[in-house]
Amino acid sequence: MVIDKSKFKSIGENVQIEKGTFYLYKNIEIGDNVYIGPEAYIFAQGGVSIGNGTILGPRVTILTNNHNYDSPDLRSIPYDGKNILKKVTIGENVWIGANVSIAPGVTIGEGAVIAMGAVVTKDVPPFAVVGGNPAKVIKYRDTERYLKLKQEGKIYLKMKQQKEIPIYFTRE
Repeated sequence: MVIDKSKFKSIGENVQIEKGTFYLYKNIEIGDNVYIGPEAYIFAQGGVSIGNGTILGPRVTILTNNHNYDSPDLRSIPYDGKNILKKVTIGENVWIGANVSIAPGVTIGEGAVIAMGAVVTKDVPPFAVVGGNPAKVIKYRDTERYLKLKQEGKIYLKMKQQKEIPIYFTRE
């Protein structure tokens, strides 16, 4: 798919955005070696930053705004016309599984893994593996191994583009 770079605040090299992806507002920053799966929905009015080496699975939803529904100045129900904007920041080398929803204002730390179907409503620490609704930390990645691979430049999409990584299936 050809990417119209004018639709983004900034966009790096080797970025792949699959068909059916919907992004609204130009307030999206994307690093290098990023993959955005099919039918992702990115509502970036409040700003979205996606770090280098990050992979978003199919049907990931990122929202950066919420309606005013519970403040002293509420003017109608169930909510009013006031939109509250909060930037979403996704660190480097994050893997976000299929059907994940990310709420406004969330920061996802470097190297984190978000399990499919998770609803991320709070910040995710670096190297955490999270899942569920709401998403909770399940465990942490091997930080030493991660940092070694990063230092060696072993970034999946970069290696795939250079045909340095075999793709295979295995049963565990």
